[in-house]
Amino acid sequence: MREPRLDYYLHDDQRLPLAWAPWFSHEYINYFSVQASNRLMKLPPVPVKPNPRNIDDAWAVGPRHIDMYKESYRDIRRLDTFKSFDYGQRNGEFSTKPPVDVTIEPWKILVIYSTEPDLLLDCDLAIDKRQKLTGGSHGWRHMQFRVCGIKFGVLLDSFLCNMNMAEVAVKNGNDYWGWRYLSRCTHYLADMGNPFHVKVAPTGLLLRKMFSYTELFRIISAAHQSYEVYVEQRFREGFPAFKDALMQGAYEGNSAKHDIKAELSAYLRQSQDRQKPIFNFILKQFGQELLDVFGHIDQKGKMDASKQINLCSANASRIIFDKSHLYALDFLDKITAEILFDVGQMLGILLARFNPQS
Repeated sequence: MREPRLDYYLHDDQRLPLAWAPWFSHEYINYFSVQASNRLMKLPPVPVKPNPRNIDDAWAVGPRHIDMYKESYRDIRRLDTFKSFDYGQRNGEFSTKPPVDVTIEPWKILVIYSTEPDLLLDCDLAIDKRQKLTGGSHGWRHMQFRVCGIKFGVLLDSFLCNMNMAEVAVKNGNDYWGWRYLSRCTHYLADMGNPFHVKVAPTGLLLRKMFSYTELFRIISAAHQSYEVYVEQRFREGFPAFKDALMQGAYEGNSAKHDIKAELSAYLRQSQDRQKPIFNFILKQFGQELLDVFGHIDQKGKMDASKQINLCSANASRIIFDKSHLYALDFLDKITAEILFDVGQMLGILLARFNPQS
């Protein structure tokens, strides 16, 4: 198998309608990872089918979540790529019912449904009484870390459960939802590679602020969301190092024939180890101005804290990418490319498991 080469970016791919845009980080991550597998890219389209609800019982979905079918779309707007931070607002409107006699290529399913877990899928659930410490049920399913030996979050379970549902759907003859559950599964796998999802904060900060919980939550939220904003904007700019890292990692993962479950522990440890330098860099480089952006988050409010934090994204982006800071972003560029190589490699291993060579 020849190493992958791609001379264009997701937002330039005319095989994907503009109704599905603007594009976000998980879509970029999956897009470059699937492009590294010629076998996957050549798979024939599968018919769109309803969600097999009977296998969804093991993993409750948020009460406001509705399965949208992007295969049926109507163009209604053109959003500014660099000013769009709401995963649910796109250039098109989509059907709540599966369109009849419509097919779609598996690689497109993996790309366009990878942001589903960041919508209402994991919100408004009563999962654990400690979930307020992760900003609600959404954070509980997308993070996993330990504080004083106590485990918070179920990110690993999120990954494993969705992988199982994907395999069960395919076994039962519903290839469409097999790929769609796998797309959700890739989201949690990529989250494991994000240091802010697997370690809450550097130990020194936790010790200094352990009796100032509100302030601590604000600092953690500012560092975490700002890093997400930085990565997303780099993708939208067409930053070549991120594309190359993902494709090379996915190519190696596809070729490795490793067991995805056996690789998870080392993957998580590497991600945890990378958090401290990134966390400290963000606080030192952007300081109080950035922290002030996140000063109005109400953990006791009706809106899930993750949604409140996302509303701060535009102002965070303005600060991070101000001309006075651009010179210093080389550090983040380098360490993030290393992270994305690992993410791509893990996605390559996962996709090879789901689509093995004959």
